[in-house]
Amino acid sequence: MDHMPDTTATRVLLAAPRGYCAGVDRAVIAVEKALELHGAPIYVRKEIVHNKYVVETLSERGAIFVNETDEVPEGARVVFSAHGVSPAVREGAAERNLLTIDATCPLVTKVHKEAVRFAKSEQTILLIGHEGHEEVEGTAGEAPEHTIIVNSPEEADTIEVPDPDNVVWLSQTTLSVDETMETVRRLRERFPNLQNPPSDDICYATQNRQVAVKKARSRM
Repeated sequence: MDHMPDTTATRVLLAAPRGYCAGVDRAVIAVEKALELHGAPIYVRKEIVHNKYVVETLSERGAIFVNETDEVPEGARVVFSAHGVSPAVREGAAERNLLTIDATCPLVTKVHKEAVRFAKSEQTILLIGHEGHEEVEGTAGEAPEHTIIVNSPEEADTIEVPDPDNVVWLSQTTLSVDETMETVRRLRERFPNLQNPPSDDICYATQNRQVAVKKARSRM
């Protein structure tokens, strides 16, 4: 018996925008330009983007990805990825006489500066983000003695602060907007005087992609 062709149609929805953001694109270009200008090897702290193809392509051209700057030979060039680094990482690089190229996303740099400013005002910073993520490590490293990481909405119900009337929240730039706002809501239930950052910390590209996915889901 002849098999009938499978005529089942598959519907594919492409979210727009998609792909990595301008900050990551800027960091990838920084590595490419460094390779063009200085030649291989160029060291990169952490993966420049969570994209296997891009990382492998840069590795083939002479980029060497490391976890920490102490893996980089003294005097070599190293690129800091878009996620940013803490002051301790910069100090460690200086001690090893590394030639640093800072590809930190400007939006991440903004959050770092906010953390420094709030710490100078002796405020407790509730940093909403995933502990262990390199961006969170970098931001928390700006004011470790003033920062408490809040990993989830549930964690917002249990954290303790020195002064409930002197708290401000910041967030990792790549979080779910909905989950972050739920965490803020639950924090504010416990700390009514919780201060907002001067502007949204979550990256506009992250927000736009989340909205695009929601639209795609609504059409399924």
